[in-house]
Amino acid sequence: MFCDSLNTKRKGFRRNKKGTIRRFLCFQCGKSFSFRNNNENDTTRRHLEDSSSYRTIQRRDGCSKNTAIKHIHKVGEVARDSFWIATNLKPKWSGILCFDGTYISVKNPLPKPVQKLFSKDERFLHKMVALLGVDYHTRDLPHYSLGENENMIDLVMHFRQLKENGYDINVLVRDGNKLISRAAEHVYGRVIPVQLCQRHFMTKFDDKIACRDLVGEQENIMKLKEKVWTIIRAPTIDLACEKMNEFMRLKTQFETSLTTKELVWKFIRDYEQLTMYLQYKKGLVPTTSNVAENMNKQLKSRLRSMCSFQTAKSAQDYLKLWCLKRRFQKFTDCKEPHKHLNGKAPLQLADCDISKLDYLKL
Repeated sequence: MFCDSLNTKRKGFRRNKKGTIRRFLCFQCGKSFSFRNNNENDTTRRHLEDSSSYRTIQRRDGCSKNTAIKHIHKVGEVARDSFWIATNLKPKWSGILCFDGTYISVKNPLPKPVQKLFSKDERFLHKMVALLGVDYHTRDLPHYSLGENENMIDLVMHFRQLKENGYDINVLVRDGNKLISRAAEHVYGRVIPVQLCQRHFMTKFDDKIACRDLVGEQENIMKLKEKVWTIIRAPTIDLACEKMNEFMRLKTQFETSLTTKELVWKFIRDYEQLTMYLQYKKGLVPTTSNVAENMNKQLKSRLRSMCSFQTAKSAQDYLKLWCLKRRFQKFTDCKEPHKHLNGKAPLQLADCDISKLDYLKL
């Protein structure tokens, strides 16, 4: 049973025009509480669009942190996935896929016999990888998934669902993980052109230059790096081939140590994939996977205040919800040469009419 309502100015609750809120008192336990009809979609929208943390929602709306988490994950369970978007909205993608993965923290309770092998801090810590593929010209996320690692099984499952969504890969832009292209070719049943991220490749030279054990070889590595850069950044494919032939004739000049020999061998091995973009129209294929990495950076920034997920299912539902929001969110601060993206959402760039759609009420 509950008594009549009472007015209070207690902090942490939304006030009406008179500066008071309505609360109720329980005769059995003696605790007072406020009666609210919390809207789950409003809580989720505030968390995703306003970047409000759970504690911020608790402080402003009066609901507890656990209630806010429950609302958001409840909405995430029923949110539409990538297959529903592909089937009903039928987006038109460019086929230039930038692929990358990022690790997120997920608690993984272990059986009691196994817990003795780990410390208290490591017992419930576990990392899973969020696999994101971004269409370059629309910035859309045709599919997203959560896996144990960037292994062959998780990658094959990702590309299998991507194919079911109707996405046809023309060029795959990736980092140094060869399993990505192998999994894509296994699913699609054909050879897929690969553009290797030039920024990832050039970091191999930077790592060697920064190594303290290679102090005497830094100058030679710098010269090799400059030569490689002039080849992969050539304006045309013919000029790149001409410079590469010259490099092959003079490569012994750069092989001054085991370190430089290794770098020369890796460059010769990956030369074709590093210059794949030159075989297409200028601006059609990017030279780096920065588009996918920036998307992962935004995801990590959103998850930073959340620490970790309790289960893999909650992490999967949240990833689905965040990617859905990102597909409906308009760009606002893109600079040249991507300034034309401003004012449009990724799905709008993919020729989808979303003007009257709410991503939380699909």
